[in-house]
Amino acid sequence: MKYRSFSISLRGSRDLCLVAALALFPAFDVGAAEIEPAARAVAKAAAAKLGAAQTVKVTATHKLSPGFKGGPRVEDGPVNITVKRPNQFYAIQKGRLETSEISFDGKSICVMHPEVKLHSLEPLKAASVEQFSDRLDERFGFRPPVAELLANDLEAQLFVNATSAKVVGREWCGFSRCERLRIEQEGMTGDVWIGAKDKLPRRLLLTFTALEGHPTWDIKLSNWQLGSAVDESLFSKRPAADSQRLKMLKSR
Repeated sequence: MKYRSFSISLRGSRDLCLVAALALFPAFDVGAAEIEPAARAVAKAAAAKLGAAQTVKVTATHKLSPGFKGGPRVEDGPVNITVKRPNQFYAIQKGRLETSEISFDGKSICVMHPEVKLHSLEPLKAASVEQFSDRLDERFGFRPPVAELLANDLEAQLFVNATSAKVVGREWCGFSRCERLRIEQEGMTGDVWIGAKDKLPRRLLLTFTALEGHPTWDIKLSNWQLGSAVDESLFSKRPAADSQRLKMLKSR
């Protein structure tokens, strides 16, 4: 797991920070990590369920600990995400003050703030959702919301930098009975609730053990739709003609 706030700066007549939240699990690199067989089995089952779907829709809601210092700026609205495999991605978050959108069609990324009429459009080629996430991170310093959980191979995304991973029990998450998978790494613990029957991720709880007070970032996933029809124009969506185009800068 790696924490990275999902914010980017656009430079033009003024700077704007576009926030759509939620960065989680990048590429697989377990090294000498102690990954228990039960933990790997839970991850494999989730990967099989999600990986078999050509299209995925999901809603992510999130909550940060009060007084979280140094964390992402997160608006109140949920993030609605649409993916078409192998490499198309769209996310929208409606906030109290503004709306943020990301569209990616495999060749370019467009980040839009329609209410304030600002956007950025940059060339970016990627053959998969996970490659999109990695290249976006490399070039601009952020990851798209929960892209790794929607990767073509979820199992290969969960255990990066992990020192250990295990199943710590079964618990209810909403109306779903879930396996609770705990992944530990230096400075952070991630708990993932995955449905015991439907094998879908239902909740993620990141605890930042390296920070004072051990603040948390709690993310709940709902409204899963696998294999349903999607509006394919979303992946190449562009802003209104009167939107000002600004340069996307690396966030860190």
